[in-house]
Formats: sequence, C-alpha cells, structure tokens
Amino acid sequence: MRRYQNKQACFHKEFGFSLVELMIVTAIIGIVLIGFSNQSGSLRHVQKIKESQSSLQKIKQEILNYGRVHKYLPCPDSDNDGFENRNGSACSASVGTVPYLDLGLQKQETLDNWNNAFRYAVNTDSTNGGLICDKRSSASIFCNQGANVTPWFTLTDTPPTSTDRGNGNYYVCNQSTATCNATAVANNANVSLNTATVVLVAYNQDGDAALNNCANQNTASKENCDVDIYYHQAAGSNDDNQFFDDSILAISGYEIKSHILSQMVTWDSFASSSSSSGLTPTYEDFDITADDTVPVSNSPDTPDVILVNRNADTDLNLGGGDDYLAIGNDVKTGAEIDTGHGDDRLYIVGQAQANIDLGRGDDTFVLGTDLRENLNADRGNDKVWIQGNVLSGSNLDMDQDDDVLWIGTSGNDSTGQIDDDINGGSGYDILVLENTSKAEWDSNSTLQNHVDNFELVIFEADESGAREYVAL
Repeated sequence: MRRYQNKQACFHKEFGFSLVELMIVTAIIGIVLIGFSNQSGSLRHVQKIKESQSSLQKIKQEILNYGRVHKYLPCPDSDNDGFENRNGSACSASVGTVPYLDLGLQKQETLDNWNNAFRYAVNTDSTNGGLICDKRSSASIFCNQGANVTPWFTLTDTPPTSTDRGNGNYYVCNQSTATCNATAVANNANVSLNTATVVLVAYNQDGDAALNNCANQNTASKENCDVDIYYHQAAGSNDDNQFFDDSILAISGYEIKSHILSQMVTWDSFASSSSSSGLTPTYEDFDITADDTVPVSNSPDTPDVILVNRNADTDLNLGGGDDYLAIGNDVKTGAEIDTGHGDDRLYIVGQAQANIDLGRGDDTFVLGTDLRENLNADRGNDKVWIQGNVLSGSNLDMDQDDDVLWIGTSGNDSTGQIDDDINGGSGYDILVLENTSKAEWDSNSTLQNHVDNFELVIFEADESGAREYVAL
C-alpha cells in the first residue's frame, strides 16, 4: 500500500498543475483572447467601411443612370421622405440625404452600417433659381426644364472647363494636408478633385456625433459635416481626439457631362456663336487668284463675309472681327488661310492643300474632305469637323482652350481615319470619332497613340443612337 501511495504521489507531482500555474495559464489565455477580440473588432470595422464605400459607388452609378434617363441630376432630399426637394426649378437645399426613391433604391441602401444616412451634396448654386437653368452655370446640371428630352447643360458651355472650375462646385482635399480650406487648395497641391459637382459622404462609426454635433468635432470630421465647399478625405485615425473614418466619393462635373451628353452629341451641339451668320456677302467671286484684291476689314464691328464659289489660289488673311469664309471647292497649294482674331466661321467644301490657321477666337471650321496639310486652331474654344480623314503627313493642333474635334461623316465608312498625330493641346478637349466604335478603339493601339491631349473621346452612334465614350 505504501509503495502505491508513493507512486501515486509521484504521478501527481510529475503531471499535475499547481494553483499558481493554473492562474498563469488562465491569464495568458485571457491576454490572447483579448488581443484576438481587438483584432477581430478592427477587422469588422474595416469591413464595414468597405461596405460603405461599395454602397457609395452603387449610389453614384444610380445618380448617373438617373441623369441619362431624365437629362438632369436630382436635388437632395431635404425632408427625409426619399424624394428630391425643389422650390420651383431650384433645389430646396444643396445638402441633404440621397433621394433614394427617385433613384429606385431602398432606404437601407443609403445608410452605413451604423444606420447613419449618407450625405448628398450638390453644387451650391443649385438653390439659385436664376442660375440653375443657365447653361453657363455648373448648377444647370440639376435643371429639370428639359426633363426626359434635352439636357439644359452642354459639354462646352457648362463649367467645369479648363479655365472655369465651376462656381459652387466642391473641393476635396487629400491626406497630404491637415486642414482643408481656401489656403490649402490655393495651388491645388492638396486637392484630389476641385470640380466636384456632387459629393457623397459616409460618416460611419462616429456619424451620430458628426451629424448631431458637428461644431464640436475634430478638424477633419467637421469639414465633412459643415456646409462649406470643402471636403476632406483625411487619413483614418483611431486616436480619441482625432478619430476619423469618413468615406467620401465625389463626382466631377466633367464625368457627369461625359456620361450624360456623350450619348446624344451631334455636330449641331457645337453651333458657332459667331455673329456673322446670315449676313450679306461683302465679297464674292468665282475664284480667288494672286491677281485679286479682296477687301478685308480689321474692325471687329465690320465682319467680312467672303464667298468663293470654287477655288482659292492665293493667301487670305481675314484680320480682326467675326468673319465668315466659304470656299466652294479647294484651297490650292500655297494659298494659306488665316482667319485672324475674332469668332470666325470657315467652310471648305473640297480639299485644303495648304496650311490653315484659325487665329484667336471661338472659331468653327468644317472641311468637306481630307486634311492634307497643317491645321492650327490657335487660342479660343474652337469647333472643327474634318468630314474626311486625317492623312499621313498632316499636322493637326487644336492648341489652347476647350475644343471639339469631329472626324468622319456618318454613313460614309471611308471617312474618319486618323493616319497621323492629332493634338488637343491645353484645355478640356473632346474628340468625336464618327465611324469608330469603342471596341475598335480598344483594340487599336496605333489609333490610340495618334491621339494626344484629348480628355474625352466619343464614339460612333449605335443602332439606337447611343454613343459610348472613354475619358483619357
């Protein structure tokens, strides 16, 4: 019996745990579980943020789809009933919640995982009844006067443009600045977007405090719950005094215009603003030769209206003023054309076998066949239509400001080829390829390499008349 007891005692000593050892093991397990719990909580928080970002992307797409159908974007919902709110044509408020019923969404789809409503902010001038339907205002993107028929805004007249970011549009600062204000965005160094016509915000975990007590939030959070034109996508932080987990998704006016208007663009969309239309010719001849003296006025108040029924065989400089020049056949080799200053309109029915300079001003130029030589659109918001092809050896430069270049003629598949480089220059420039589909563009690297400094390319219309586009 004694031997057994000794063996049993030995067994307990060799394999058992003391009370102290059990306490140590329990403490270790507790520490591990606390760490795992904290990590698991952080992972759940990150996942919730990702879900908010995904929801914002879906809402953005529905807003753009709404615009394509209705030809304008909805105003914010300012009374939380799911519908946009207006006073006449103007928005009742520039900041509110997402009008989910107008967009065909469920309310839950416009809330984050903490049940905070997403903010929907639109151009601040949209509340101005005198601006919302003025196509020269970014607010016209929300004008419902042409509902379901024709948009009230245009690609070229409605800001943003290269020289006008659009009054009432928002700035979205990036993580490189501690504050977001006029000083921070002065040189655009701290800005991820300065042409935001729409801003969507998910406030996430601290949303209740941000929405109900904005004034007492930290700097970054306060910037996203106040009602100025600055939003801040700051770096995420878990610090008590600097907690930040907002998600921001902005929609540029450029993207809105491209998405909606590229579907219905026609050459008539870019009608000239020249005042010379319909004037009686100041000079008309069968041909212009080196022996002809063409009277040209440099006065802006005296536009030249020159009709050449067949060929131009000599240089022609129209000087100042809003001039109109129509050539019924060809511009012969060596007969360079310079339209000079002013908002000019130039039509060449045949070939341009010499250089063309559109000069300064908002000019319109239509060439009935191929571009064979140099074309310089110069300064101004110019509209150019090459109804034939851009041949190898030619040089086409749209130069400065916001221009539209249209290449090819619908129904004539032999037109619309680009065999040399074309340059949009500075500004916001649009290229319309009348006989090229997006699929053909995507598969043709040579064509893509010929196109430089254009911000938007619009492709041929499909059987329903809709056009695809690509933003470059």
